[in-house]
Amino acid sequence: MQVNIGEKIRELRKRDGRKQEDLAIALGVTCQAVSRWEANGGYPDMNMIPAIANYFHVSIDSLFGYDNDRECRIREYTEKAQVMLRTGQDMTECIDLLRKGIEEFPGEQGLMKTLALALSRQGWNCREDEPGRYFEEAAAIYEKLLPADESCILPLLSIYAELGETEKAVKKASGQTPLELCREILLGQIIGADDHLKYSEESVLYLLHALRRSIEETISINDKLLCSKDTIDILTLERKLFTKILGKECFGYHSDLFFIDLCLVRVAGKVKDYDSALKYFRSAYFEYRRFKEWSDSTFRRWQETHQPQTDTCFKSNFLSEADASCAAVVMCEPRFMENAISSLPKKVRMKIINDPEYKNIFGS
Repeated sequence: MQVNIGEKIRELRKRDGRKQEDLAIALGVTCQAVSRWEANGGYPDMNMIPAIANYFHVSIDSLFGYDNDRECRIREYTEKAQVMLRTGQDMTECIDLLRKGIEEFPGEQGLMKTLALALSRQGWNCREDEPGRYFEEAAAIYEKLLPADESCILPLLSIYAELGETEKAVKKASGQTPLELCREILLGQIIGADDHLKYSEESVLYLLHALRRSIEETISINDKLLCSKDTIDILTLERKLFTKILGKECFGYHSDLFFIDLCLVRVAGKVKDYDSALKYFRSAYFEYRRFKEWSDSTFRRWQETHQPQTDTCFKSNFLSEADASCAAVVMCEPRFMENAISSLPKKVRMKIINDPEYKNIFGS
């Protein structure tokens, strides 16, 4: 890359409304020297570079024009990896790409987090063939990123559970902030804040998501609930609550509806209501498609602009100010649908698998 430090000095000087004389006095050089730098007729002495960067309040990398190049390269790695994560099953190529990126940019947290995701995905994909080594490396990366990035706690706990290290998972979870003291809840309670309504609505969204996960987990580990028609009533009411609050435009919250439907599939199968199981699976597939449409358009927009969505307002009487772009959603994936029907009788399971409507899920 060609270094045009003189052009950068001129750009920064004009940005700050400074004269060549001002910079010359600050550095103890002549105006002619500054003029010569800006005309690319020479370069400042290397021992002056830190002083010039400090004068303009920029990094030395920025002064040399490396920042933009660095960002472009990191973005290139990230985009390629995201495509692989979205379209591939085997993560080997994705992992190799991200390792190369981290070798080029050591400690770059975005690439590290994406690598941890790819490693954990590979662990899930090859559970019959040494998944532990992928999970262990992913866990080590997530541990390194905590506590600066709190979002790493959920995948980390999931990995510890998969590795059978429940004591470590309990200890890690026990050290986290209680629900009533988390930022989403606290922001919603600041009466008089300019965005009080927005914060309050977003706390409801956060609690809805947490409620869904808690209900699903409680059902999954309690055979009595898993085999009860009352559980179907509870899940149906939960789903109605979600749809009533969210309205027609759910954004990433399609995934919560998707997981509620899959839970209904499992419970309906346990109580031998197979017609309902088929109905709930169809509903889950519908939410899967809606989620895919939303996520694909969101990803395309990010690829084109590298900016998050801005027109993410819910069309709901309950949610008038909440911003859905901050939602921490769980990706809908075919493997979740495959798992949901695994306990159904073979006749019912094959009816789903052989349905042409679901061929993009099961390849039939």
